[in-house]
Amino acid sequence: MGEPAKLVEVESLSFAHEKGDQAQQILQDVSLHISAGEVTVLTGPSGSGKSTLLTIVGGLRSAFEGSVSVLGTELIGASSATLVETRRRIGFVFQQHNLSDALTVAQNIQMGLQHSGGHRHSDAKERITEIATHLGIGEHLKKYPEQLSGGQQQRAGIARALVARPRLVLADEPTASLDKRTGESVMALFDELASAGGAVVLVTHDKRILDQADRVLSLEDGKVVSTADVMIEDAGKVLGKLMASEPDRLKRLLGYAHGLAQVALADGEVVYEERAVIRQSLLDRGVLQVRELDLVMELALAQADVLGKGHLASEDREQLAAALRDVAEADSQVVDSELRTIEKLLSDSG
Repeated sequence: MGEPAKLVEVESLSFAHEKGDQAQQILQDVSLHISAGEVTVLTGPSGSGKSTLLTIVGGLRSAFEGSVSVLGTELIGASSATLVETRRRIGFVFQQHNLSDALTVAQNIQMGLQHSGGHRHSDAKERITEIATHLGIGEHLKKYPEQLSGGQQQRAGIARALVARPRLVLADEPTASLDKRTGESVMALFDELASAGGAVVLVTHDKRILDQADRVLSLEDGKVVSTADVMIEDAGKVLGKLMASEPDRLKRLLGYAHGLAQVALADGEVVYEERAVIRQSLLDRGVLQVRELDLVMELALAQADVLGKGHLASEDREQLAAALRDVAEADSQVVDSELRTIEKLLSDSG
């Protein structure tokens, strides 16, 4: 079986917003590929270029530097007719819903079929009812948008985007005004679309859905940056705040993590069954809150993995050795216990 088809291919894309005689650079040399079967999240601070990138990929905004191929069509330099035809093949979820006040909810959803060219299908009414019911607005189909709450309007916008089962969905903050359960229902629909050979690209600040994505891409100052770097920075800030506000609680969690890692590692590896037993054991005894479990588990398993496999290359071990000696000498004296600890740490790491 070959690799999944690339539904979106962006190469060296740059975009600047013209303001009079001045140009504000929004995107700089962005490259990314989105494959069939993927749910991809674009994240990053406000003003980083996420929404701009989404509108260019969707053919809603024109760019002139680089290459943007969507569903096999090159959009840079494309004619208006080509952009319109490409947009017909994409499902859009807008942050502001963009529902027509003059149409009922059912008619707004039906617009998704009309834009795709599928409005003559005999099963149109059934598809509208099915997706509306799945999103919890089945009883509101005859109402007008002004009669709905903000969350219900968002669900209607999502239904309109998905009713035609497009190959590609572009969504800007699709779960921002939704409760947790409805957000999970939306993500389940996105997963179904991806599983059927489509792809979904979401712009979001909603951390609840990051772990449900197949891939997370981060933008900063108009550039794609390492997601790992962003997550490490965020984790460091969170742990720092926790240490400042509740140091005893953090020390307790780290103590549990260290103990669990040592025991789980005693036979040389940490297997899935051990992970499940550790989690259930802690839940049964009530020693940790449910929201503390994930932090402890990840700290424990990461620690066990590093201690068990010795990931550091020789050059990194030399740098670690030098750093450890600096720490030992920080108080102007090096004692035997510090030397033994350094020796053990270097042995474990290699």
